[in-house]
Amino acid sequence: MADPTRTARADGATDPPTVREWLKPLESAGLRRHTSAKRVGGKAASLGRLLRDGFPVPRGWVLDARCFTELVDRQLPPGHDLATLIRLSGTRAGVDRAARARDRILNEPLPEALSAALQALWQAVEQEAPWGLAVRSSATCEDSEETSMAGLATTVLGVRGEAGLDAAIRQVWASAFLPRALAYLAHAGVRDVAMGVVLQVMVRAEAAGVLFTAPPPGLEGEHWHAGERLVNATLGLGAPVVDGAAAADTIRLARDGGRVVASAVAQKRRALVVGAAGLEEVPVPEASAEQPALGEAALRQLAELAERLEQGGKGPFDVEFAVEAVPPGAALVVDGEAPSGQPEGAAAADAPSPAASEAGEGAPSAVASAGGEGVPSPAAASEAGEGAPSSVARRVWLLQVRPVSGGGFPEGGDADTIWSRANVGEALPGAATPLTWSVARAFSDRGFREAFAALGCRVPRGARLVANVHGRFYLNLTAFMRIAAQVPGLSPRALLGMSGGASEALIARLAEQSEGVSRRGFYARLPLTGPRLLLRQARLEREVAAYEGEALWAQRALSELDMTLLPDDAIGTTLRSVFLLLERTGTRMLHCASASLASHLALCKALERIAGRRASARSASGEAHLDAPAGRAETNVEHLAQVLAGGVRELDSAGPGIELARVAELVLQDRTARERLLSGGVLWPRDLPEGPARDAYARFLDAYGDRAVREAELATPRWREDPSPVVAMLTASLRGAPGDPERALARARALADREMAMLETRVPRLELALLRALVGRAQRYVRLRERMRTWVTRVLGMLRRVALDIDRRLRRLDPSLEPGSVFFCTYEELVTALSSGRADVGHLVRLRRAEHLRDAARPDPPATFIGRPPPVVLPPASGERLLGLPASPGVVEGRARVLEPGASALDAVAPGEVLVARTTDVGLSPLFLVAAAVVTELGGPMSHASIVAREYGIPAVVNVPGVTLAIKTGDRLRIDGDRGVVERLDERASPSSPGVVAEGAPGGGAAPLAAPPG
Repeated sequence: MADPTRTARADGATDPPTVREWLKPLESAGLRRHTSAKRVGGKAASLGRLLRDGFPVPRGWVLDARCFTELVDRQLPPGHDLATLIRLSGTRAGVDRAARARDRILNEPLPEALSAALQALWQAVEQEAPWGLAVRSSATCEDSEETSMAGLATTVLGVRGEAGLDAAIRQVWASAFLPRALAYLAHAGVRDVAMGVVLQVMVRAEAAGVLFTAPPPGLEGEHWHAGERLVNATLGLGAPVVDGAAAADTIRLARDGGRVVASAVAQKRRALVVGAAGLEEVPVPEASAEQPALGEAALRQLAELAERLEQGGKGPFDVEFAVEAVPPGAALVVDGEAPSGQPEGAAAADAPSPAASEAGEGAPSAVASAGGEGVPSPAAASEAGEGAPSSVARRVWLLQVRPVSGGGFPEGGDADTIWSRANVGEALPGAATPLTWSVARAFSDRGFREAFAALGCRVPRGARLVANVHGRFYLNLTAFMRIAAQVPGLSPRALLGMSGGASEALIARLAEQSEGVSRRGFYARLPLTGPRLLLRQARLEREVAAYEGEALWAQRALSELDMTLLPDDAIGTTLRSVFLLLERTGTRMLHCASASLASHLALCKALERIAGRRASARSASGEAHLDAPAGRAETNVEHLAQVLAGGVRELDSAGPGIELARVAELVLQDRTARERLLSGGVLWPRDLPEGPARDAYARFLDAYGDRAVREAELATPRWREDPSPVVAMLTASLRGAPGDPERALARARALADREMAMLETRVPRLELALLRALVGRAQRYVRLRERMRTWVTRVLGMLRRVALDIDRRLRRLDPSLEPGSVFFCTYEELVTALSSGRADVGHLVRLRRAEHLRDAARPDPPATFIGRPPPVVLPPASGERLLGLPASPGVVEGRARVLEPGASALDAVAPGEVLVARTTDVGLSPLFLVAAAVVTELGGPMSHASIVAREYGIPAVVNVPGVTLAIKTGDRLRIDGDRGVVERLDERASPSSPGVVAEGAPGGGAAPLAAPPG
């Protein structure tokens, strides 16, 4: 069989005449005037140059961008062309027109002659393309030094047949009309654009990924040095790596010589391949999942290709690649030239050694071919032996090469703006739906402005405090800190020490950006704002109680309302009233959060003043004094303040875990209930036998039914709608030793009492009385903050209920809409549609759903970045010790359980394991009583999850960069919640049961929820 990825240097003479009329050979792209970048697009021109320079690029063809322009002129109404839409970017009219234009592009047929050319092309290459063709965008401004459109335009993989190619081309063209693409073009100053299309034979990839030849500006640091290249790779196709849909290996290569500086191997449990019906995921055998995706030969080829690409001072580049297995006897030759400078007939010489095979180079067996040839299935691989040496060589193909120019700046930012989601990402991880984002933006922006105004700060007109970055919620730290700097004591170090997400270098940079901020206005307003603020804080408890009366009435009224009887304008009024209640709730929560922050800072200041005259409880056991740096003195002070303020009774955020523990205790006393639960036969209370366990479970759903994992997302079903996450956590809790939730709460109180007892022996009576008052104040405001956080969740549940009724109405008017379409409209669009009586939003839903799917598939940008979000997943910290922020005291050892995003496999958590996650919202807090400790990438010591961990008395370390990549399920860890250290233990160390408490650890080990009687 002919090589399916053989490049063709000919002028297209082998292609049928019908094909040559419409599609030009890729190697001719950019060579002549009629195939210039203005005619075929930047990507096609770039790939054409690479082919002519002898780089290994799969065979392909390019469709002239004029076809796109002619289609737009012929099929779209006036004012719907890209030039007009770019000018209207960000406006309501622009979004509406873009949505209608996209619908037309997707539904109008291609010219008959073009369809005939696509049919002829497929007939000519079908035998050489078992994995089909890749259909890629090639905009006339794409992959240039100024604009890249990386991650904005569409690529369709595994396309087969004329109908498939027809649909894929229209899908690529339609992606130019997505709002984020239009906003990027407008920001880049592009006035008009046309879209060429590249069609390439798919490489039968056993591994693929992305190579960055050098760090983009602003990313140089301890995780990625200036003299290094970075590779992200996985098994199968590289789309999960490019789009961030799957964890990938990260390898740092030295720029000189290409040696491996550091690597982190991800658990690759599934691989994306092309099957008989198109793209599909296949399971990866356990042994292969733990092995590197790339071996020595592939890494060597990548290093050589990177060096060739950067000859003449070019770069840095973002390179997508695929690794193909070359059968024995086949030459690694591309039209007479060996790729990557290899000599002709180098296949045998380049066959990997057994060592290379064991390192992953012999891993074709890890991925099912699913219809392709030459890549054995996982089953066959298991029979053959996973680590067997292979005589099969590997060839690296370049799929795309673009300059690392990055995307546009987030709205309201520039090259120096610092953005962070370190703390807000806990409440809303991942990409938000348009409805959730529109509500959260208004809710947060108004709340922040009112909170700053209450402090006496002036917020500049037009300041953007929050932004949408690839669908993620980010805080503009630069603007935020410049406003906060008006208040003495609100320094970047003081604020970020509690929220997390900022290195020493970033804190110093923020301090520099905040220098020179005038405080004269603050002092001038202080005689008015100071007494008003003190009076508000004094009345805060009463105000919260008054609010709760109002909110309870509104909640009861909505529950009794039959919304199906309301006309559209009345349901619009209901939506507005619930939204206004949410705004009031958010404002009240931020007032409580401000009071909690102020009380914590006051407690820290008091402890700093007396730090030299006493030591903490851990100082007495031989550890460093409070004012002696275990890192920084202020870190120790903040940690002690957290401990002293722990043991808060009646903390709302701790309620779900405590109550679920009580349900577990009752289930254990009912053998039938326990057996039914463990067998998977329980979802609703009615599935349990009558008795106390069934009644307790029903009461739990009644009390906490508005909660969920990722509960700030309106599209997320609440536990009252889908209690399967609750059942999974309840199931996990039944596997351990019996535990008492009250005992867990008592540990935090006992530790706080012990710290205070130590202070009593070293602090004068007057200062001690002040400390007690400050501790009581901090506890009171934390309690109020968490109570209002619970109310935010309840009102979001009310908003979701109204939204679901609107969704029913939208789908009745437009049966083509899918369930949940309401979440792909903004709040403003829904109010307008309902008040006008014209709920014509189908085109907007389809537009926004497509953009949300793209956002959700992208990798999460770093928790904190400067300027633009970088187009790369940074490697985790190397070494055995990972550093974060201490969030809850105690030292414990246990095996890791890395939680995937979402609420999947929660019942797999075993008692005594260490939970490791990107972030843990309150919806996961019941698992804290099952686990021995908690470690997260995001969050700070004052985040909700950290507060709950302290209440449960389990160690926690937060803000550990890249910990979900560095740690794998089953790794043995030591968690030091006092110092913020996560240590990987040698597997050869003496084994002990999960959750072993290290000697001298305060507070003891974490008690699981419950377990079967012995």
